[in-house]
Amino acid sequence: MKGILSSWYCRSIATVLLWFCLYSTLYSSNPSSVFTDAAPPEFTSTPRNRIFFWKVTSTTIAPDGVTRSAILVNEKYPGPKIEVNRGDYITVVVENALDVPTAIHWHGLTMKGDPWYDGVPGMNQCPIPPGANFTYAFGTDDIVGTHWWHAHFENQYIDGVVGAIIIRDRPETDPFLHAYDEERTVILSDWYHQPTGTQLAHYLSPESRGMEPVPNNGLINGKHTFNCSNVQPTDLPCVEGERAVIHFVPNRRYRLRIINASAAAAFLFSIDNHLLEVIEADGTDLNPIMVESLPINAGQRYSVIVTSNQEVQNYWMRAEFGMACLPNTTTNLDPIVLGEIRYQGAGKAAPTSVGRFVPPKDGEPPRDNPAFVEACKDLDLFSLHPLKPQPILEPLTNPFLVRISFKTDKTDQIMRGYLNDITYSADAWNPTIVQNLNSSVVYGVNQHVLKIQKRDAIVQIILDNSRGGEHPFHLHGHTFQVIAQGEGVYEEGKTPINTINPLRRDTATVPRNGFTVIRFKADNPGVWALHCHIEWHVTTGLVMQFIELPDELRAMGIPKHVGNLCETGPPVGFKEHTGFVPKALTPPTPPTPPTPPTPPTPPPKKGH
Repeated sequence: MKGILSSWYCRSIATVLLWFCLYSTLYSSNPSSVFTDAAPPEFTSTPRNRIFFWKVTSTTIAPDGVTRSAILVNEKYPGPKIEVNRGDYITVVVENALDVPTAIHWHGLTMKGDPWYDGVPGMNQCPIPPGANFTYAFGTDDIVGTHWWHAHFENQYIDGVVGAIIIRDRPETDPFLHAYDEERTVILSDWYHQPTGTQLAHYLSPESRGMEPVPNNGLINGKHTFNCSNVQPTDLPCVEGERAVIHFVPNRRYRLRIINASAAAAFLFSIDNHLLEVIEADGTDLNPIMVESLPINAGQRYSVIVTSNQEVQNYWMRAEFGMACLPNTTTNLDPIVLGEIRYQGAGKAAPTSVGRFVPPKDGEPPRDNPAFVEACKDLDLFSLHPLKPQPILEPLTNPFLVRISFKTDKTDQIMRGYLNDITYSADAWNPTIVQNLNSSVVYGVNQHVLKIQKRDAIVQIILDNSRGGEHPFHLHGHTFQVIAQGEGVYEEGKTPINTINPLRRDTATVPRNGFTVIRFKADNPGVWALHCHIEWHVTTGLVMQFIELPDELRAMGIPKHVGNLCETGPPVGFKEHTGFVPKALTPPTPPTPPTPPTPPTPPPKKGH
């Protein structure tokens, strides 16, 4: 016994010392802290290293009352919020507890100086193998505002791997420091009742005719309700869900940081009886404008200030689907997602407020809701101007025309997406950033690589969508200028462009049968994706990549632990584009009933 206790004592002391050393390292040598998403960090005169520990697992959740399998980070949907101050260094230790690889992208962060942490397998890293840990570490010197993170491997973010990133400006440089009293984060998302594995089996087949899966519901901060009588398939467990609630104190100003984390859906966001003062788009502070409702497409973010100056009661918060830009194939989607704004003193009664677009009364024929069309277009480009002005980038040195199209592959009859007649296909375990180490490498056509060789080159991309539906396009590694946007065909020298302080953002909608023109300066060596943020379209190839300043990138090398990810290769039996297929749940073995105790034998009777 003494030996056992001695051994246990030694192991315990060793464990305590191990944790003591770990946390001493994190908290001591200037200046590091372990953070959760519980509260925003205080401002400090010296930037800090903010350290987060994440575990990616598969589980079941019911955010709208319908139970399904999902992939979560730290058992949360939406996942943990990263909330730091400008200049802080972010370190995220990711433990992949899945039986498939994964990777995380930091949407809106430029990764300047850290291009290998952008999180796109096949471009700037290999996936994190099952059972492995990987550490992302990057700075925030040039970034403020509202951003988000999501998986960038095999459609996993559709299954739940998403969360907010909030980078606060320092008090001395924050133009809106005194413009609001409190703030809230609002994550909008579409939601599917089947995992992506089920969805992709149909989508990547001739039977889908290229029509992407349509959501079953929408969520606000991971919550909504669903009519259980409409569940498909009918055997899915369903109970009454609940709506998201945001509490207002009368006569205060609230900054709402709104993120569209959808796989496909655009929304029109509004709050009944309240105006929205738009002050930020994708991390760029704006000259404020007032709107009644806010169109926000997949991948985009806005900040709005809402003043709680209405009658003390409860009001509906609305996220209305852009039904005009979704395939018309659904039978069970309620297109108006509702949350509640509860004024202090109004109790918990359900709101009775009426939205901007009044639905038909019972017995009236259905009519088109204008919100369903308005959601599919960005706010007017010529109304949005950055608070810190920047002239249009000139002179133009690298013009690119990118035509968006879909067509059926003659070999397998599957509809795929094409940019300039190339459908993208990645080699997840041979990323472009590794291939670039060989100066004479020849890239495959389907990798769709374009090079920008000259530092400070001014790159213009015309996204020509003159024969298709709308697409929200996102560029990694940069905030770009949006200089033109509209219907029809863009004509250089004829189409009006925004030359005076054009909007700067990283995700812009290319309108249906229209165009969007963006510009950026080549000052960030790396491999940067340009892709549609309808995640289903990523799967079918609506992606291309820029190798920016390849010689400078090659000279930077690659950190050893990043290169080590590529050594394992794909897991045995791995097949791309199969989506999330949850393991069959083994029913628990019923407990063995306890053996009833044997009754004691009665003592023998004494004779008389």
